Amino acid sequence: MRSTTLHIAMLVLSATLLSACPRSTGGEGGGGGGGGGGGGGGASARFFLPTGEPENTSAPVIEVDADGGIHAVYPAYAGGNAFYAYCPAGCSGTADVSVVVLHTESSVASTMIALDATGRPHILLGDYEHVIYASCDGDCRTRQAWTTTVVLDHGGDYQLTGEAFALDPQGRPRFVMHTEVAFLGVGQGAPETYYVTCDEGCTDPAQWSQHLIAQQIWQSSHLRFDATGRAHLAMVATVEGDGETLDQDVGAYAVCAGDCTRADGWLSTGLEAAYATEYSAVAIKPTIALALTAAGNPRVMLMMKTPEGARALAYLACDSDCTGGGWGGTILEQGDALGPGLDLALDGHDHPRFVYTRDYNIGIGRCDEARCDTAESRWVLDGVELGSDMPTDDIILWPGCTVAAWFLHSPSIALDANGAPRVGYQARDISGGLEDNPDPTEPDCVAGTDMTLSRVALLGS
Repeated sequence: MRSTTLHIAMLVLSATLLSACPRSTGGEGGGGGGGGGGGGGGASARFFLPTGEPENTSAPVIEVDADGGIHAVYPAYAGGNAFYAYCPAGCSGTADVSVVVLHTESSVASTMIALDATGRPHILLGDYEHVIYASCDGDCRTRQAWTTTVVLDHGGDYQLTGEAFALDPQGRPRFVMHTEVAFLGVGQGAPETYYVTCDEGCTDPAQWSQHLIAQQIWQSSHLRFDATGRAHLAMVATVEGDGETLDQDVGAYAVCAGDCTRADGWLSTGLEAAYATEYSAVAIKPTIALALTAAGNPRVMLMMKTPEGARALAYLACDSDCTGGGWGGTILEQGDALGPGLDLALDGHDHPRFVYTRDYNIGIGRCDEARCDTAESRWVLDGVELGSDMPTDDIILWPGCTVAAWFLHSPSIALDANGAPRVGYQARDISGGLEDNPDPTEPDCVAGTDMTLSRVALLGS
């Protein structure tokens, strides 16, 4: 079997550059306005997700059950705790949402959610020292129904990133974690990636097992299972240089059809170089997303780094030889307007829908053709919401600052049974000011975040 050291066989993607997301006359609702529906049906609602008591929150992760109910999990921005929210079919605003606080001792860095065959949510939280599993028995809209368990105390040595949590076809939880990525590589620990499993009694930490599957860092992992039980993983792998070249972050794909607790059970291949930067208004982490067709074939969206070093949005697809040369792909857009976060889903016909950040607005794209991975494939881009269409905040916290604006980023997408997108994202209210300080008794304005909230948009199919 192929080693878990990635086979780097880079694709040469065709460039299909698309225009900016157009403004649409999609309906307002729930406190938002502007932007259009990704499927042409407009937006039925846009609203902030609740927390019970006022609380700053970060980007939500969204899933939709077979009945059309929306499930979301999102962390408090700082100080501990995360929130599970549920809104039934017909949801139209914050008042329809039930929220449960999931208590943690320290700030939550990652939130992940998976639904089992009955639509019941399972949640994985990562703070800086622990992995916490939250399961529900009874009415999941109530705190009493939830059990939270610290399943791993790693002391800050490991990280959960991406959407690395999933349930296998038997409903058993699995996740992928990796060595903590040190800032600028200072003090970097030995590169390792683990597959972590539980088969029963998962509220007991002793029932969880860790299995080393790669001596590389596989970050931003996106784990999914197909109907036959094969595990599929899209990730950004850090490939060590050879002494003459630097380490490289590579968007990659791996599949396991056998014993996934063994390193040689995973076959993997590199796809394209991945883009990341800490030097933007909001840091752009390595970003990749995975969805599977009904036949279990992978589809991937990647924030790619071009040979010139630019950021680009790439769509990749494979129907055979997916750990070899079976991939095709195309670049949908490139340039500095691309911002943090993207996600991918497939409708009932295996047509891709993706969400992304552009100029700190949320955009959505779709392709309805038999093949969407060629330069000739027709993609349509639209807007989910524009920050400029949201009512501006008139309470400005930072001295010397006089204006505020919404910066939207880090979207998540799920589709209902009719293919209607439900999109979650982070809405960050940032204040700034002019070069001339209007009040010389106050310090000059330094742009900063006044508040940050989790937001959702419900679009037509």
